[in-house]
Amino acid sequence: MIETDTIWKDSGFDCDHCGGEIAKRIDRETGQPDRTCLQCKQCGCQWTLAGNVERVGNGPDCQAAQRDREAAPRQLTLSRPVWIALGILAFLVLLRFGGFSLLFALLRYLVPLGLVGLVVFYIARHGREQEWW
Repeated sequence: MIETDTIWKDSGFDCDHCGGEIAKRIDRETGQPDRTCLQCKQCGCQWTLAGNVERVGNGPDCQAAQRDREAAPRQLTLSRPVWIALGILAFLVLLRFGGFSLLFALLRYLVPLGLVGLVVFYIARHGREQEWW
């Protein structure tokens, strides 16, 4: 039997659209991890805990605020393939001017540190998924 439950906790914030009370909403469903968001009790807008808009309410103030967010200029961000290409290019430039001593230093020091970093990252991610912390 699947049971669902919603818990509302005061977040201490007020909605900047309608002035209503924003509550921390925790949805619990049997066999699923808890789903947590912030939701205005008056207009129904929802935000992630990081502050990103998840759902926009139907009020005129909510719609206007969403239009303002969409019209705001976005920062230029480079995609992952561009960062990888820049990293490879920087490595090749350093290798060309640093010689093979740079290559041996990278293999000797950075590769083991990178492997340790990957292990720590995956343990932390697994712990978060298992809700250990």
